[in-house]
Amino acid sequence: MIKMKENVKYLKEKKKSLLGGEVPGKRSEGSSSLLPKLSIHSRDSIIEMNLIIDVNMKRLMLHELMRVFEEEGAQVMTASLQNLNDRTACTIIAQAFICRIGIDPSRIEKRVRDIIF
Repeated sequence: MIKMKENVKYLKEKKKSLLGGEVPGKRSEGSSSLLPKLSIHSRDSIIEMNLIIDVNMKRLMLHELMRVFEEEGAQVMTASLQNLNDRTACTIIAQAFICRIGIDPSRIEKRVRDIIF
């Protein structure tokens, strides 16, 4: 029971850090929209992008993000878009067309940031 309580506490802290340190629905009245959180991880020929943006920001088009991956030489394996109260979370997992060449995560990150802002 104690381990379960510790696990719940850990997961709540992790959720809070992923959502930008704010509890959904408890933002102050005058607060502006939060900056997007973008993380891109690559391993061998696989690349994973996680993006969390505020709903009040520019409307996110999943097909635009998928197009960036395909233009950079990756085949999208899975893509998901979820609305979480006042945030939108997007996850894309892609694999390089040619494993020996790979994918450049920095180019994908730059292009995704151009779309978001």
